Amino acid sequence: MVVSLWPLASRAWLAAAFASMPAACATWQPAPQPSAVVSLAAPGPADFAEAVNRGVHAAVGVYGVGKKLNLADADPVSRPAIGMAPEQLQPDPGTGDPASIGSGFFVDAQGYLVTAAHVVTSVQSIVVKLADQRVLAAQLVGVDEDADIALLKVPLAEPIVPRFGSSLSLSPGDWVLALGEPYGLERTVVAGIVGGARRHFIEDSDVLFIQADLALNPGNSGGPLLDTSGAIVGMNSRIVVGGIGAPGVALAIPIEIVLQLAAELRSGGGRQRPRLGAAFEDVPPQLALAAGRHYSSGALVKAVSPGSLAERLGLKAGDIVVGMNRLPVGDSAELVRLLLAWRSVPGTVMTVYREGGYRQLAWPGSPH
Repeated sequence: MVVSLWPLASRAWLAAAFASMPAACATWQPAPQPSAVVSLAAPGPADFAEAVNRGVHAAVGVYGVGKKLNLADADPVSRPAIGMAPEQLQPDPGTGDPASIGSGFFVDAQGYLVTAAHVVTSVQSIVVKLADQRVLAAQLVGVDEDADIALLKVPLAEPIVPRFGSSLSLSPGDWVLALGEPYGLERTVVAGIVGGARRHFIEDSDVLFIQADLALNPGNSGGPLLDTSGAIVGMNSRIVVGGIGAPGVALAIPIEIVLQLAAELRSGGGRQRPRLGAAFEDVPPQLALAAGRHYSSGALVKAVSPGSLAERLGLKAGDIVVGMNRLPVGDSAELVRLLLAWRSVPGTVMTVYREGGYRQLAWPGSPH
């Protein structure tokens, strides 16, 4: 950008020149300056207090008492790139053993609530602290360790009704809030924006995540993710850490998946969906091009477990899954959603790209 500097003497000369102009020119006015640019984007809330007040009643603190852990397991820096948000450890006043601290929230008015499974596994007892400071003993109803979700039950004299939103309505850039008990600091709220609405990682083949730049810490595991209306849209579950740089990515399981898995655990039947037995991820662009495709859509199969349903279907490492049961698979997150809704193995058909062409893989005996 070129900036012209006018000497003071030149400015005086210009003023004198305008003063000697004829009267006809005396009406000259400086050109109007452009008004300030006004953003047309919808303004964000002045604060998040109202949203917090709407959602905090359903949030709880979860304490696993008598848990013996290796303290190194609770160090987020020592965990892999995609890891659980570790629980905070404090000495149990009764036994002196470490007690894990996490968060949770109610999923119905009958006293059922969810938390992260790694907060309550291998503990002697579970204590839940409500928003009004009441402390209740909790019963462990069921655990889905693959998804890292546990369902608890506490006796309630009066119902606590949670408010749910839709994770599908979230878009990158939307504000979200996390409630939890980081380091035992009760009812702590942090705010951030959605970085990605659908994230899937090969380490977690059963679930997908909402990515946000929230500052989650030990003790946030299992707590609610709120939208700006105060509705629960997810469960805080993971943090992304590494050897270089500072943690800045938090992952939450969408509320639709949380409620589905909680219902399965509540039914007493445990896991109701088949397990594919394959590890998959998004298709790297360079691999798509090398394979002869000009789109990186689909889900790349990285490994197939021996004896698994995936092996019986005929899936192989290197396959790119582009369809399941005649529904398109745009990315690995979309395949996760289809697998979460998968109930019947007979009749299953997958469409894959392999060795330069597309082919149908059908369950033995199923029509193509």
